[in-house]
Amino acid sequence: MISKEQYYFLRNQSAFCQFTIEQFDQLAQAARFRKIPKDQLFFFAGDPRDYLFVLQKGYARIEQFDQTDTYSYLDYIREGTAFPFGGMFVDPLYHYSAIAVTDLSYIMVPMDLYESLSKKNSNQMLFLNQKLTRILKFQELRLRNAMISSASERVVQVLALLYWDLCQQDQLPAIPFCIHIQEISRLAATTRETTSHVLKKLRQDKRISYSHKKLTFLDIDFFLENLTEAH
Repeated sequence: MISKEQYYFLRNQSAFCQFTIEQFDQLAQAARFRKIPKDQLFFFAGDPRDYLFVLQKGYARIEQFDQTDTYSYLDYIREGTAFPFGGMFVDPLYHYSAIAVTDLSYIMVPMDLYESLSKKNSNQMLFLNQKLTRILKFQELRLRNAMISSASERVVQVLALLYWDLCQQDQLPAIPFCIHIQEISRLAATTRETTSHVLKKLRQDKRISYSHKKLTFLDIDFFLENLTEAH
């Protein structure tokens, strides 16, 4: 069971708003609250897709590797959001691994119950359709960024996307967890050296500050303009 506070937190999440009270109470009764420390894994790619996770406090990273054991996919899950939605109603296994990038508290909801109740609720199914459309739109934007010929421009676009995805909604000036240059380079599909060079130039131009793996956006308009150009 979850507490009264956790009950209302879950009820106010967009992934649960469309359920009737009776349906939501079924989900809340089956839900469980957990805490895990930074760097602990939620699940591995290929594990049974048993739960939908809702991050109450903290951030997570999702990652997928190819056959050479290098990253083929990397993304982040923001505090206050649910995941994963990919594979819903279709796949029995998780597509990727998930790891805590901060200390985390979260609620886990049985996926089979979530899916079965969603199928009985047209408003919930509409929400899931819209949610998957937004996810697809964002991933298409990332894919277009990866096709930009200039590696330096790709790094700037990645930073713009990170601001839009992780900071803008909550009006945060900085990425709310430590991020390594190597992670940024993977997102931008370029080398660590190129990424370091671009970050150094952005620091010199007072666009960002980057110290001890903490990235702060100083010129937000610059990154929003770059994001607009990407659209």
